[in-house]
Amino acid sequence: MTAKENKAGVYYLAGIGLVVALVGAVFVYLLWASFSQAKVTRTWKETPCLIIRSKINEKSDKHISKEYSWSVEYNYSFDGADYSSVFHKPRAAKWTSRKDEVEALVNLYSKDSKAVCFVNPGNPTQAILDHDSKAAGYSIWFPMLFVVGGLGITYSALKKSGINMNPC
Repeated sequence: MTAKENKAGVYYLAGIGLVVALVGAVFVYLLWASFSQAKVTRTWKETPCLIIRSKINEKSDKHISKEYSWSVEYNYSFDGADYSSVFHKPRAAKWTSRKDEVEALVNLYSKDSKAVCFVNPGNPTQAILDHDSKAAGYSIWFPMLFVVGGLGITYSALKKSGINMNPC
């Protein structure tokens, strides 16, 4: 093997390591953002609210089975002002093929029932009925393995090639 072929192999392996590390870093970022959002809403103020609309939405296509989502609207007062919101959780409503899951939400938050919502004290127009899960923060270690592994591959490839990695 020539020195030129050896260098090409080293750069290829180092590149693979960097790609693995980059993909892992993207997933770390996404999981951290999800965890951070879920954690922030837990500081919002618990406030009584009145459910004014709670219904099942349905969509179907001749090529797929029926799917269902839940929509809700509720009124609440915060610092002497009245507001309205349509958010169950911070993220948009999800569609599912399981009608029983959506029916459970309609039963839990039925029209004209009282509930508790969580209001952002910095922006009272933002309110949710339920928090997102913080599970993303507890699983962030897995993509971190790809970051560490990818950087390790890159480091090892460059070290074996004799490239001086000492910054000084």
